[in-house]
Amino acid sequence: MPSYKDTELKEILLKEDLGDVDLSGRVMKQLYAEQHKKERFFMKYKVGILVITGMLLTASSGFAAVHYQSLSNKKGEITLQVKPAAEFQEVQAEDIRRLDYSRELGEELLEEGTAAIFYVLPHNPDGVTDTRFKPVRYTDLASLQAKLSGQSVTVAERLGDGYSFHSASVHFEPVNLVHPPAPEEAAATADRLRKQAEQSGKDYAMLPVELSDRLLSLTAAYRKGNQEVTLHISRTNGPVTQYIDEQVDFTSEKLVVKGVEMLFTKYRGGNNLTWTAGIPGSREMLHYQLDEMSGQDYTKDELVRLAETLLK
Repeated sequence: MPSYKDTELKEILLKEDLGDVDLSGRVMKQLYAEQHKKERFFMKYKVGILVITGMLLTASSGFAAVHYQSLSNKKGEITLQVKPAAEFQEVQAEDIRRLDYSRELGEELLEEGTAAIFYVLPHNPDGVTDTRFKPVRYTDLASLQAKLSGQSVTVAERLGDGYSFHSASVHFEPVNLVHPPAPEEAAATADRLRKQAEQSGKDYAMLPVELSDRLLSLTAAYRKGNQEVTLHISRTNGPVTQYIDEQVDFTSEKLVVKGVEMLFTKYRGGNNLTWTAGIPGSREMLHYQLDEMSGQDYTKDELVRLAETLLK
């Protein structure tokens, strides 16, 4: 299995603790349930990287057929491209261990809808900090829509014929990531937290920070009786790269729905549709993925009908 370069991991994983976001975990559990323990360990971090930027994994033994798969907007600009997992670059083992520990601390110490900067002493030779935060859960759609007002995000009350909004887990970006401090200020914060960790007798220190109203990602469940589909939306600063592993069979087909390019992916245990939408006046993008986990209850056309509800 390939490894990753710490610069990419820091840029992405430092931004968000995936917490209880359900979509990626459910998909990955089905895709990789039969792989070795070491591979599952590897994928834990890989999924963290990909999901947080909308790079939701699929897997295939027929990789060559989708190697150059991509999505474009109406201007012909690439919004999503596919590359092999082997091209994702190396990450040092110490960085992975540090990230794992700060993630565990965030899960243990943070309440819903809170955030903190963590400095951990173990596995941290470069003296860096990690920002961790917990999502906010919504069961009232009106409250969620009001919170996201002005962010060009479409969270519908219903999808297709009778699928109603049930709940959503939403990650908002901490203010220190929306407005990063100057390098000198960031270094001073890290040094102060390091001293606190050493003097406290613990091997970590944390500094609470506020969450902004800016959406990073959300996962919403829609239900119709016993059936459920899941919508994942993530914000990225430009096009997305989707890294493909080759361990599980799947088929991928490009569609055009109401002028919007989509990828329909069918794999054992589920199907999904992926598409992108631009944010007016910005180079940022919103990436949508609609998942169903039955693997048999939904046809391609049925998923398309559900997705059409979200197209403007």
